[in-house]
Amino acid sequence: MKNLWIVLKFEIMNFYKNKSFIIATAIICGLLIIGMSIPTIRDTFFSSDEESAGGEDGYVSDQAFGFINNAGETFDSETLQEIFQGGELSEFDSRDTLEEAVADGELEAGFLITSPVEYQHIIRNNEMTDSSHFAFEQAFQETYRRSGFESLGIEYEAVESLIHAPIQRQTVVLGTDSAANYLYTYILVFGLYFVIIVYGQLVATSVASEKSNRAMEVLVTSTKTENLIFGKVFGGAIAGASQLALIIATAMLAYQANRSAWDGGLDFIFDIPLSILGSFAAFGLLGYLFFLFLFGALGALVSRTEDVSTSVTPITIIFVAVFAISVMGMQNTEGMLLKVASFVPFSSFMAMFVRVSMGSVTNWEVGLSLGILLATTLFTGWLASKIYRMGTLMYGNPVKLTEVFKMLFSSGQ
Repeated sequence: MKNLWIVLKFEIMNFYKNKSFIIATAIICGLLIIGMSIPTIRDTFFSSDEESAGGEDGYVSDQAFGFINNAGETFDSETLQEIFQGGELSEFDSRDTLEEAVADGELEAGFLITSPVEYQHIIRNNEMTDSSHFAFEQAFQETYRRSGFESLGIEYEAVESLIHAPIQRQTVVLGTDSAANYLYTYILVFGLYFVIIVYGQLVATSVASEKSNRAMEVLVTSTKTENLIFGKVFGGAIAGASQLALIIATAMLAYQANRSAWDGGLDFIFDIPLSILGSFAAFGLLGYLFFLFLFGALGALVSRTEDVSTSVTPITIIFVAVFAISVMGMQNTEGMLLKVASFVPFSSFMAMFVRVSMGSVTNWEVGLSLGILLATTLFTGWLASKIYRMGTLMYGNPVKLTEVFKMLFSSGQ
């Protein structure tokens, strides 16, 4: 146990003293603090400008539009101007003047009304994102409706209250609110995906580096291979988990400090139930260790760090597929593929967490999945230590995993 602690402490400090680790963590945390502070900065320095630029209904009032009424008395220009909410709408006398103002950039767009239900949209350039006609068309249509109802002797406001009656809906959730839990579940799953990919590669590269400079041969004579591989994997796991925890904690604290500026708009992301966090910690940690053991074992099969990427490609492909299955399963947590994946050790750490967070799952299913994952992780750690020890005798070209298994079985280990 003493030797394990020595190896563990050495590996952890290697990560914590690494400039890339420190800089990457600082940059991510800094970006999160800045991002969470944007509403506060906006309200402090730009709120007055935005309020003066906007109208009562929040529309930008510095945009200018023009129109010509060629429909005569059959169309009410004054009503159109009163209800138009896209900016300032002015009436022009001639088409030439209107087109000249649009061409010179004085107007966002111009409108030539030819009848109570027809108009021409005059713009300088036809951009893909042009939406200058939407506000006008809405006001144009409402003006026509008002005139039509008035001609029939019907009060428009009464009809509008019937057509646009405010319908209220209350949703009663008997199980899990998947829609509300979707975003923070995805963030946690993606964070787990990121740290496993990054630290899995680092562990594999570290093992291969020790082998290439012959340090592994000295290490295996000084302590048990179990201490070496477990210390290396646990060190990477603690470094990655602490980095992820620091990032999450920074985001939560930064949001709480700026919550009033956000008006509680992100509560649904940061208000994560403790039961969900507990399941994420349990499944995430075991899945994290499981894959780090695999990456460490594969790193022991190569003699050069340049060959690490080739060696870990199969397990990386499997891991990416697991991530894809879990993310797609978030759209349908009752799908058969996600249910099966929640009991397979390669995918259960993500799939079962998604089901716990967003779906309906019984306690015995959670317990069974967690038990299988725990047993498989311990077995993988034991197997990785055997492969690590055997790797000290293998130099040259990368060794295939099938050959390693044959050697293990033939030696009776």
